[in-house]
Amino acid sequence: MTTRRTGLKRRRGAVRAMVTALLCVLVALPARSGAASRAAVVPDTSRGHYAGHVGYVGTFNIYGNIGHRGDAGDWIRDEADTISELTLGDMDRWLFIGLQEVCQAQGERLARELGMRSAFVDTGTDCADGQPYGNALLFHEAVRILPPALLPNTDGRGGERGIICAVVRAPESPESPDGAYRSDGSGRSGPPVTACSTHLSVGRTRDRERQEQTEFIHDDWKPDGTHPLGADGPVVLAGDLNAPPDARELDVWYGGDGSEASGPPESGPPYTRPTYDDGRKIDYLFTWGERGERSAGRWHRTGTRRTVNSDHSFYYSELSTGTG
Repeated sequence: MTTRRTGLKRRRGAVRAMVTALLCVLVALPARSGAASRAAVVPDTSRGHYAGHVGYVGTFNIYGNIGHRGDAGDWIRDEADTISELTLGDMDRWLFIGLQEVCQAQGERLARELGMRSAFVDTGTDCADGQPYGNALLFHEAVRILPPALLPNTDGRGGERGIICAVVRAPESPESPDGAYRSDGSGRSGPPVTACSTHLSVGRTRDRERQEQTEFIHDDWKPDGTHPLGADGPVVLAGDLNAPPDARELDVWYGGDGSEASGPPESGPPYTRPTYDDGRKIDYLFTWGERGERSAGRWHRTGTRRTVNSDHSFYYSELSTGTG
Protein backbone atom coordinates (compact mmCIF):
# COMPACT_ATOMS: atom_id res chain seq x y z
CA MET A 1 0.00 0.00 0.00
CA THR A 2 1.24 3.47 -0.82
CA THR A 3 1.61 5.79 2.15
CA ARG A 4 3.21 9.14 2.83
CA ARG A 5 4.76 10.36 6.08
CA THR A 6 2.60 13.33 6.97
CA GLY A 7 2.14 12.77 10.68
CA LEU A 8 0.91 10.27 13.22
CA LYS A 9 -2.73 10.45 12.19
CA ARG A 10 -1.91 9.52 8.60
CA ARG A 11 0.31 6.61 9.64
CA ARG A 12 -2.44 5.37 11.92
CA GLY A 13 -4.91 5.57 9.02
CA ALA A 14 -2.57 3.69 6.69
CA VAL A 15 -2.07 0.87 9.17
CA ARG A 16 -5.77 0.65 10.02
CA ALA A 17 -6.69 0.65 6.31
CA MET A 18 -4.46 -2.36 5.64
CA VAL A 19 -5.51 -4.30 8.71
CA THR A 20 -9.21 -3.61 8.29
CA ALA A 21 -9.35 -4.49 4.60
CA LEU A 22 -7.24 -7.63 4.79
CA LEU A 23 -8.38 -9.10 8.08
CA CYS A 24 -11.96 -7.87 8.43
CA VAL A 25 -13.67 -9.00 5.26
CA LEU A 26 -17.12 -9.64 6.64
CA VAL A 27 -19.45 -12.48 5.72
CA ALA A 28 -22.96 -11.03 5.63
CA LEU A 29 -25.86 -13.47 5.84
CA PRO A 30 -29.11 -12.62 4.05
CA ALA A 31 -31.47 -10.62 6.22
CA ARG A 32 -34.52 -11.61 4.19
CA SER A 33 -35.50 -13.40 1.01
CA GLY A 34 -37.90 -12.73 -1.81
CA ALA A 35 -38.93 -9.45 -3.34
CA ALA A 36 -39.00 -6.28 -1.29
CA SER A 37 -42.38 -5.62 0.25
CA ARG A 38 -42.80 -2.06 -0.93
CA ALA A 39 -44.04 -1.28 -4.45
CA ALA A 40 -41.53 0.53 -6.66
CA VAL A 41 -40.99 1.67 -10.19
CA VAL A 42 -38.19 -0.58 -11.41
CA PRO A 43 -36.22 -0.89 -14.64
CA ASP A 44 -36.64 -3.85 -16.97
CA THR A 45 -34.36 -6.50 -15.48
CA SER A 46 -34.65 -9.15 -18.18
CA ARG A 47 -31.28 -10.13 -19.53
CA GLY A 48 -32.12 -9.54 -23.18
CA HIS A 49 -29.44 -10.46 -25.72
CA TYR A 50 -26.35 -8.80 -24.26
CA ALA A 51 -23.15 -10.72 -24.87
CA GLY A 52 -20.91 -11.61 -21.95
CA HIS A 53 -21.83 -11.82 -18.30
CA VAL A 54 -24.27 -9.37 -16.84
CA GLY A 55 -24.63 -7.78 -13.42
CA TYR A 56 -25.70 -4.54 -11.80
CA VAL A 57 -23.20 -2.13 -10.26
CA GLY A 58 -24.03 0.73 -7.92
CA THR A 59 -22.32 3.57 -6.08
CA PHE A 60 -23.65 5.47 -3.08
CA ASN A 61 -22.20 8.18 -0.86
CA ILE A 62 -24.33 7.43 2.19
CA TYR A 63 -23.50 10.59 4.19
CA GLY A 64 -22.69 8.27 7.05
CA ASN A 65 -20.80 10.55 9.42
CA ILE A 66 -21.99 14.12 8.83
CA GLY A 67 -25.57 13.05 8.11
CA HIS A 68 -25.94 10.10 10.50
CA ARG A 69 -22.98 10.38 12.94
CA GLY A 70 -22.21 6.69 12.59
CA ASP A 71 -25.75 5.45 13.25
CA ALA A 72 -26.49 2.11 11.56
CA GLY A 73 -30.17 1.96 12.45
CA ASP A 74 -33.33 1.29 10.49
CA TRP A 75 -32.51 3.84 7.79
CA ILE A 76 -29.94 1.32 6.54
CA ARG A 77 -32.69 -1.28 6.18
CA ASP A 78 -34.79 1.24 4.26
CA GLU A 79 -31.91 1.86 1.85
CA ALA A 80 -31.44 -1.88 1.40
CA ASP A 81 -35.13 -2.25 0.52
CA THR A 82 -34.82 0.51 -2.08
CA ILE A 83 -31.74 -1.08 -3.67
CA SER A 84 -33.36 -4.51 -3.71
CA GLU A 85 -36.46 -3.12 -5.43
CA LEU A 86 -34.35 -2.10 -8.41
CA THR A 87 -34.01 -5.77 -9.36
CA LEU A 88 -37.35 -6.98 -7.97
CA GLY A 89 -35.73 -8.37 -4.83
CA ASP A 90 -33.16 -10.46 -6.72
CA MET A 91 -29.81 -9.38 -5.26
CA ASP A 92 -27.99 -12.12 -7.16
CA ARG A 93 -28.18 -9.80 -10.15
CA TRP A 94 -25.66 -7.43 -8.53
CA LEU A 95 -21.92 -7.61 -9.15
CA PHE A 96 -21.05 -5.13 -6.42
CA ILE A 97 -21.92 -1.84 -4.75
CA GLY A 98 -19.38 0.82 -3.74
CA LEU A 99 -20.02 3.01 -0.67
CA GLN A 100 -18.36 6.28 0.28
CA GLU A 101 -18.49 8.41 3.44
CA VAL A 102 -19.36 5.25 5.33
CA CYS A 103 -18.77 4.34 8.96
CA GLN A 104 -17.73 0.72 9.26
CA ALA A 105 -20.85 -0.59 11.04
CA GLN A 106 -23.07 1.05 8.39
CA GLY A 107 -21.36 -0.83 5.57
CA GLU A 108 -21.55 -4.06 7.52
CA ARG A 109 -25.27 -3.66 8.21
CA LEU A 110 -26.12 -2.75 4.62
CA ALA A 111 -24.23 -5.83 3.43
CA ARG A 112 -26.17 -8.05 5.84
CA GLU A 113 -29.50 -6.56 4.79
CA LEU A 114 -28.66 -7.22 1.13
CA GLY A 115 -27.27 -10.72 1.68
CA MET A 116 -23.78 -9.67 0.57
CA ARG A 117 -20.25 -9.60 1.95
CA SER A 118 -18.22 -6.46 2.56
CA ALA A 119 -14.68 -5.12 2.66
CA PHE A 120 -13.71 -1.77 4.16
CA VAL A 121 -10.81 0.68 3.88
CA ASP A 122 -10.22 2.97 6.87
CA THR A 123 -8.91 6.38 5.77
CA GLY A 124 -7.79 7.35 9.26
CA THR A 125 -10.69 9.54 10.36
CA ASP A 126 -13.08 8.50 13.12
CA CYS A 127 -16.83 8.87 12.83
CA ALA A 128 -18.64 10.88 15.49
CA ASP A 129 -19.23 7.75 17.58
CA GLY A 130 -15.61 6.59 17.30
CA GLN A 131 -16.00 4.09 14.42
CA PRO A 132 -13.50 3.90 11.56
CA TYR A 133 -14.55 5.92 8.50
CA GLY A 134 -13.80 5.36 4.82
CA ASN A 135 -15.03 3.41 1.78
CA ALA A 136 -16.71 0.03 1.56
CA LEU A 137 -17.25 -2.55 -1.14
CA LEU A 138 -20.25 -4.92 -1.08
CA PHE A 139 -20.13 -8.12 -3.14
CA HIS A 140 -21.31 -11.74 -3.18
CA GLU A 141 -18.04 -13.61 -3.65
CA ALA A 142 -14.45 -12.43 -4.06
CA VAL A 143 -11.51 -14.27 -5.55
CA ARG A 144 -9.40 -12.01 -3.33
CA ILE A 145 -9.34 -8.62 -1.68
CA LEU A 146 -6.56 -6.39 -3.04
CA PRO A 147 -4.38 -4.42 -0.61
CA PRO A 148 -6.00 -0.98 -0.28
CA ALA A 149 -4.30 2.38 -0.74
CA LEU A 150 -4.51 5.95 0.42
CA LEU A 151 -4.59 8.42 -2.48
CA PRO A 152 -2.16 11.27 -3.12
CA ASN A 153 -2.71 14.17 -0.74
CA THR A 154 -0.31 16.86 -1.88
CA ASP A 155 -0.74 19.37 0.93
CA GLY A 156 -1.79 16.96 3.66
CA ARG A 157 -5.06 18.84 4.23
CA GLY A 158 -8.72 18.02 3.77
CA GLY A 159 -8.64 14.46 5.12
CA GLU A 160 -7.27 11.31 3.58
CA ARG A 161 -8.93 9.58 0.62
CA GLY A 162 -8.67 5.88 -0.12
CA ILE A 163 -9.55 3.08 -2.49
CA ILE A 164 -10.61 -0.52 -1.81
CA CYS A 165 -10.79 -3.18 -4.55
CA ALA A 166 -11.65 -6.86 -4.85
CA VAL A 167 -11.55 -9.35 -7.68
CA VAL A 168 -15.11 -10.63 -8.06
CA ARG A 169 -16.84 -12.93 -10.51
CA ALA A 170 -20.05 -12.46 -12.42
CA PRO A 171 -22.72 -15.18 -12.33
CA GLU A 172 -22.69 -17.70 -15.15
CA SER A 173 -25.06 -20.45 -16.22
CA PRO A 174 -23.51 -23.84 -17.10
CA GLU A 175 -26.53 -24.59 -19.29
CA SER A 176 -25.87 -21.67 -21.62
CA PRO A 177 -22.88 -21.69 -23.99
CA ASP A 178 -22.66 -17.88 -23.88
CA GLY A 179 -22.77 -17.67 -20.07
CA ALA A 180 -26.30 -16.31 -19.75
CA TYR A 181 -27.30 -14.92 -16.37
CA ARG A 182 -28.21 -17.38 -13.60
CA SER A 183 -30.20 -16.19 -10.58
CA ASP A 184 -30.63 -19.41 -8.60
CA GLY A 185 -27.88 -18.46 -6.15
CA SER A 186 -25.84 -21.60 -6.88
CA GLY A 187 -22.54 -19.89 -7.55
CA ARG A 188 -20.52 -17.53 -9.68
CA SER A 189 -18.08 -18.78 -12.28
CA GLY A 190 -18.10 -15.93 -14.79
CA PRO A 191 -15.04 -13.93 -15.78
CA PRO A 192 -13.16 -11.96 -13.09
CA VAL A 193 -13.81 -8.25 -12.66
CA THR A 194 -11.71 -5.86 -10.55
CA ALA A 195 -14.32 -4.01 -8.49
CA CYS A 196 -13.32 -0.78 -6.72
CA SER A 197 -14.81 1.93 -4.50
CA THR A 198 -13.13 5.31 -4.07
CA HIS A 199 -13.74 8.92 -3.00
CA LEU A 200 -11.64 11.77 -4.39
CA SER A 201 -10.74 15.05 -2.71
CA VAL A 202 -13.39 17.79 -2.54
CA GLY A 203 -13.02 21.47 -3.39
CA ARG A 204 -12.74 23.68 -6.46
CA THR A 205 -9.07 24.37 -5.72
CA ARG A 206 -8.22 20.66 -5.44
CA ASP A 207 -8.49 19.83 -9.15
CA ARG A 208 -4.75 19.20 -9.46
CA GLU A 209 -4.86 16.85 -6.50
CA ARG A 210 -7.81 14.98 -7.98
CA GLN A 211 -5.88 14.63 -11.22
CA GLU A 212 -2.97 13.10 -9.30
CA GLN A 213 -5.44 10.72 -7.69
CA THR A 214 -7.06 9.58 -10.94
CA GLU A 215 -3.67 9.12 -12.61
CA PHE A 216 -2.41 7.17 -9.59
CA ILE A 217 -5.35 4.78 -9.74
CA HIS A 218 -5.30 4.35 -13.54
CA ASP A 219 -1.57 4.36 -14.28
CA ASP A 220 0.66 4.10 -11.22
CA TRP A 221 -0.96 1.97 -8.54
CA LYS A 222 0.24 -1.62 -8.23
CA PRO A 223 -1.87 -3.18 -5.49
CA ASP A 224 0.39 -6.23 -5.12
CA GLY A 225 3.57 -4.23 -5.69
CA THR A 226 4.11 -5.70 -9.16
CA HIS A 227 1.00 -5.68 -11.35
CA PRO A 228 -1.12 -2.66 -12.30
CA LEU A 229 -4.76 -2.40 -11.35
CA GLY A 230 -6.75 -4.45 -13.85
CA ALA A 231 -4.27 -7.29 -14.21
CA ASP A 232 -6.95 -9.66 -12.88
CA GLY A 233 -9.74 -8.48 -15.17
CA PRO A 234 -11.33 -5.25 -16.35
CA VAL A 235 -11.58 -2.50 -13.73
CA VAL A 236 -15.05 -1.39 -12.70
CA LEU A 237 -14.79 1.64 -10.43
CA ALA A 238 -17.62 3.14 -8.38
CA GLY A 239 -17.12 6.42 -6.61
CA ASP A 240 -17.81 9.97 -5.56
CA LEU A 241 -15.24 11.86 -7.62
CA ASN A 242 -16.20 15.43 -6.61
CA ALA A 243 -15.80 16.70 -10.18
CA PRO A 244 -18.15 17.30 -13.14
CA PRO A 245 -17.94 15.05 -16.21
CA ASP A 246 -15.98 17.57 -18.31
CA ALA A 247 -13.32 18.13 -15.62
CA ARG A 248 -9.78 17.58 -16.86
CA GLU A 249 -8.97 15.24 -13.98
CA LEU A 250 -11.43 12.68 -15.34
CA ASP A 251 -9.93 12.58 -18.85
CA VAL A 252 -7.72 9.61 -17.99
CA TRP A 253 -10.79 7.48 -17.24
CA TYR A 254 -12.98 8.72 -20.11
CA GLY A 255 -10.18 8.30 -22.64
CA GLY A 256 -8.81 5.20 -24.37
CA ASP A 257 -10.96 2.13 -23.82
CA GLY A 258 -12.65 3.57 -20.74
CA SER A 259 -16.38 4.19 -20.51
CA GLU A 260 -18.79 5.70 -18.00
CA ALA A 261 -22.31 4.44 -17.34
CA SER A 262 -23.96 7.66 -18.60
CA GLY A 263 -21.89 7.81 -21.79
CA PRO A 264 -19.41 10.48 -23.00
CA PRO A 265 -18.68 13.44 -20.70
CA GLU A 266 -21.39 16.10 -20.61
CA SER A 267 -21.01 19.83 -20.12
CA GLY A 268 -23.60 21.10 -17.71
CA PRO A 269 -25.63 21.73 -15.76
CA PRO A 270 -28.16 20.45 -16.46
CA TYR A 271 -27.01 16.82 -16.57
CA THR A 272 -28.92 13.82 -17.85
CA ARG A 273 -28.50 12.00 -14.55
CA PRO A 274 -27.52 14.36 -11.73
CA THR A 275 -26.33 12.53 -8.63
CA TYR A 276 -26.07 15.35 -6.09
CA ASP A 277 -28.89 17.36 -4.50
CA ASP A 278 -27.82 20.63 -6.15
CA GLY A 279 -28.15 19.13 -9.66
CA ARG A 280 -24.50 18.26 -10.27
CA LYS A 281 -23.17 14.92 -11.46
CA ILE A 282 -20.22 13.96 -9.23
CA ASP A 283 -20.79 10.21 -8.76
CA TYR A 284 -19.61 7.77 -11.41
CA LEU A 285 -19.35 4.21 -12.64
CA PHE A 286 -16.28 3.75 -14.86
CA THR A 287 -14.78 0.69 -16.49
CA TRP A 288 -11.57 0.13 -18.42
CA GLY A 289 -9.26 -2.73 -19.38
CA GLU A 290 -5.59 -3.21 -18.57
CA ARG A 291 -3.51 -1.38 -21.19
CA GLY A 292 -6.22 -1.97 -23.78
CA GLU A 293 -5.75 -5.76 -23.63
CA ARG A 294 -9.15 -6.57 -22.12
CA SER A 295 -12.60 -5.42 -23.04
CA ALA A 296 -13.83 -2.85 -20.54
CA GLY A 297 -17.46 -3.90 -20.99
CA ARG A 298 -20.69 -2.12 -21.90
CA TRP A 299 -23.28 -0.30 -19.79
CA HIS A 300 -27.07 -0.67 -20.00
CA ARG A 301 -30.11 0.64 -18.09
CA THR A 302 -28.32 3.36 -16.13
CA GLY A 303 -30.35 5.20 -13.52
CA THR A 304 -30.45 7.09 -10.23
CA ARG A 305 -32.64 6.81 -7.13
CA ARG A 306 -33.10 9.79 -4.82
CA THR A 307 -33.15 9.23 -1.07
CA VAL A 308 -33.93 11.35 1.98
CA ASN A 309 -31.04 9.69 3.82
CA SER A 310 -28.20 11.28 1.83
CA ASP A 311 -27.37 14.34 -0.23
CA HIS A 312 -26.29 11.93 -2.99
CA SER A 313 -28.50 9.69 -5.12
CA PHE A 314 -27.91 5.97 -5.51
CA TYR A 315 -26.39 5.67 -9.01
CA TYR A 316 -26.51 2.32 -10.79
CA SER A 317 -26.17 0.57 -14.13
CA GLU A 318 -26.01 -2.91 -15.64
CA LEU A 319 -22.66 -4.05 -17.02
CA SER A 320 -21.96 -6.73 -19.62
CA THR A 321 -18.34 -7.81 -19.92
CA GLY A 322 -16.89 -9.17 -23.12
CA THR A 323 -17.02 -7.73 -26.58
CA GLY A 324 -20.79 -8.05 -27.15
